[in-house]
Amino acid sequence: MPITQFAHQNGKAFVSSLSKDEQKSLGQFMTPPPIATFMAQRATTGIFSDVVSILEPSAGAGILAAAVVQELLRREERPSRIELTLYEIDTRLKPYLRRLADRLRRAAKDSGVTLSCHIVIGDFLLSALAQSARPEFDVCIANPPYFKLNKADPRAKAHTYAVYGQPNIYGLFQAACASLIKPTGRWCFITPRSWLNGSYFAAVRRHLLHYLHIDALHLFESRQAHFYEDTILQEAVIAWATAQPLRAGEIAFSTSQGVLDLRDAELFAIPTTEVIANDDQMTIAIPVAAGANHAGNDFEEWHDTLATLGLKVSTGPVVPFRSKEFILESFARGAVPLLWMQHVKHTGIRWPIQKKREHILSNAASAWMLLRNTNYVVMRRFSPKEDIRRVTAAPYLAGSLPGEFIGLENHLNYIYRPGGELTRSETIGLAAFLNSTVVDAHFRAVSGSTQVNATELRKLRLPPLESLIAIGNLLPDTPTLAEADHAVTVTLQIRHLLAAV
Repeated sequence: MPITQFAHQNGKAFVSSLSKDEQKSLGQFMTPPPIATFMAQRATTGIFSDVVSILEPSAGAGILAAAVVQELLRREERPSRIELTLYEIDTRLKPYLRRLADRLRRAAKDSGVTLSCHIVIGDFLLSALAQSARPEFDVCIANPPYFKLNKADPRAKAHTYAVYGQPNIYGLFQAACASLIKPTGRWCFITPRSWLNGSYFAAVRRHLLHYLHIDALHLFESRQAHFYEDTILQEAVIAWATAQPLRAGEIAFSTSQGVLDLRDAELFAIPTTEVIANDDQMTIAIPVAAGANHAGNDFEEWHDTLATLGLKVSTGPVVPFRSKEFILESFARGAVPLLWMQHVKHTGIRWPIQKKREHILSNAASAWMLLRNTNYVVMRRFSPKEDIRRVTAAPYLAGSLPGEFIGLENHLNYIYRPGGELTRSETIGLAAFLNSTVVDAHFRAVSGSTQVNATELRKLRLPPLESLIAIGNLLPDTPTLAEADHAVTVTLQIRHLLAAV
C-alpha cells in the first residue's frame, strides 16, 4: 500500500469518529491522496539537499508529509536523511501519527535513507517555532484548518503582523510558515481562495510576498470536488512558492474541476506583474481559464471608474436593528417601499414579494435613512454562493415603486450621481455591464469571495460613459442576462466573446 494511502486510511478512521459539527469546528478535512501527491510533486522540485527538513504545521493524519517523503524516496538521487516535524493540536491523532512515522521510517530505511520524525501535540501558532521566524525547513506543506478568529484570540495576538479585521486561522498558518523556509526552500498550501484578495488578507499577502515568490497556483473550479469525501463548500486553490523575495518572471497556472480531472489540467503561464498588484493591497488575480487568457484583457483598455464618471457607490442606509421603530411588518399610512437583498434580481427589482417588513415609515425622524425615488443601480452586497454571476445588479427607475422616497437595507449597495440623476440609459447600461459575463469573469479572477463590496466597485475599471449609454439604449427596462451580455459584447467589441454572439 502506498504511504499516502496508509495515511489517508488513518485519517478516514479518525474523521469517522467525529460528528459533522465537531469536524467543522476543528477544521479537520483530510486531503485526498491524489491532491497530496499533486502538491508534493511540485513542492519537492529543486530540493536536492543531502538532509531535507519537512514541516507539516497542521498535520491531521500526516498525509501531506507522507506525500513529500514518498516523492523524495522515488528519486534516483535521494537525500541521506529526512527530518520531519509534525504539529497537530488534537491529541487523539497522536497514535495515528506515530503509526505513520513508523511506516515512513521503514520505507526510508528500505531506500537507504534515515528518517526522523518529531511529533508535537500542541497549537502550532502558539509555539516558539511559529513565532521564531527562523528559516529551518526545506519544505513546508499544509492543509490548515479554516475558521475565523476573534482579534482577541491568543493566536491572532501572537501574529498581529498578519491580522486585519477578523482573521481566518488559515491565513495565520500561511504567514507564520513563510518565514520558516530556508533560502530556495519550498512552501505549499491548499486553502480557500479568499486570501488572494480583499483587505482582511492584505497583511497576510504582504507578509508572504516579503518572504516568498509565488511559482504556481492551481484552482479547483468546483466548490466540492476537491475534498470529495467531506462536505466543503469552498473554492480552493493550491499555491506553491519559493523562499525568496518577489521577483519578475511568470506564475504557472492550472485549473481542474476537482480530483478526477487533475491529471488533465491545462498549464499556462502569466507574467507575475500581471498577476500581483503593485500596490499596498498586493491582490493576486487568477485568470478564469487559459482559453480566455490575458491577451484579450479588456479592462486594461478602460481607464474610467465610478469617480471619473461623476458617480458614487454607497451602502444602503437602513440598518434593521437600529431602525426597528420605523420598519413595518405590513403596509400602513405614511409607509414607503423598503428593499432587501431578496428584492434585487439580475432582471430588475421585484417588490413586493409577500415578504414581511417590506415597508418603512417616511417621516422626519426616518428621513436621514431614506433615498429620493429616482434612478439608481442597486446591487446585492452578497450573492448566493451558487449564483451564476458574482454581481447581482438591478436598474431601479424613478417612479417604479410608489412614494417620494424608498428605503434600501444595509446589505445592498447603490450607485448614484451626487447632485444630479442618472439617466434612464445610464442606469440600464451600467447595470447591464455589471451583470455581464466580462465583469463576472473579472471578479472571479480577482476574488474567491461571493462578496463584491463598495471598495471593489470603486476600483473597477469601466468603459467610457458613452459606451454605457449605448448599451442602455439597446435594452428594455428589465433586460435578461442574455440580452445584457449581447448588448455589452457588441457595443464594447469584446474580442474573445464576439464569436459566441
